[in-house]
Amino acid sequence: MRRASVVTVLLAAAVALSGVALAATHAASRSSCNLTQKRALISCAHTNLAGKNLVRANLRDANLAGANLIGATLTQANLASANLARANLSRARVDLANLAFANLVGAVSTDAKMTRTSLYGASLARANLSGANLVRADLAGANLVGANLAHANLSLANLAGANLAGANLTGATLTTASLVGANLSNANLNRAVLVDATVTGAYLIRTRLTGANLRSAALMGSDLWRANLTGAKLKNVGWSEAICPSGRKAKTHC
Repeated sequence: MRRASVVTVLLAAAVALSGVALAATHAASRSSCNLTQKRALISCAHTNLAGKNLVRANLRDANLAGANLIGATLTQANLASANLARANLSRARVDLANLAFANLVGAVSTDAKMTRTSLYGASLARANLSGANLVRADLAGANLVGANLAHANLSLANLAGANLAGANLTGATLTTASLVGANLSNANLNRAVLVDATVTGAYLIRTRLTGANLRSAALMGSDLWRANLTGAKLKNVGWSEAICPSGRKAKTHC
């Protein structure tokens, strides 16, 4: 009996200690999000940072996966190579920020202000950027496969070499944007505005361009095989060497 009592006491003590250790671990994980630390890697995954002022914050390589950044101010912040997968940046100010090579897969950035933001080489597959202001943003080489850019403003944006296969750009504004060598195959650009856009050497295979405004756009050398141009505005479009929806090579027009 005495031996059994001792064993019971020891087991109870072990359970209590493990509970204390677990609570301490949870507390440590909750307090590990330190946005001001200089040397250690910043880890703020799934942290609530809604409305926070993070102007010029150094968040390079930071882990912000799943973080709530709704309405936060990240103007001129350094988020190069940061992990923002599935983070929510709706209505956030991310203008002039550096997000080069950042991971924003599945992130939500609806109505975000991202003017002159560097997203060079960033991963934005399946990201929701609908209604976002991306005027003069640098998205060269970015992965935007399946991204939602409906009604986004991409005027003067650099999308050279970007992969927008299957992306939704319905009603998006791409006036004077650069899409040189971009992949827009199977993308939806119905009613999109591409006035004066440079879309040379691009892939628009099976791309939907119904009602799109392509006035004075440069499409030289692009592949538009089976693209849908029904109702599109095509005045002064540069077609030289482009592959038309019918499959023939254009000389002066499709």
